Amino acid sequence: MLTHYAALRASDRETFLIIELGGLGGRMGLVFVVMIVVLLYAPVHVPTYVGTLLGLLFVSIAFEIWMIVRRMRQDGLMARD
Repeated sequence: MLTHYAALRASDRETFLIIELGGLGGRMGLVFVVMIVVLLYAPVHVPTYVGTLLGLLFVSIAFEIWMIVRRMRQDGLMARD
């Protein structure tokens, strides 16, 4: 959420996208690190855990990208053809 608020204060479209996508990438990296730690030290059913975690990650990222695009359209940050 911190990167989202920082991106909303961006002065142009490129800066907005860099901040937003950097936040998405950082969160994805954090999830993968946590996933590896859990797989190494916790007794979990690996296919179920990994499948559920990745599924939720991709759904949440898709939803957040949809929100970013919607916000960019509302604020006039989208390039018009």
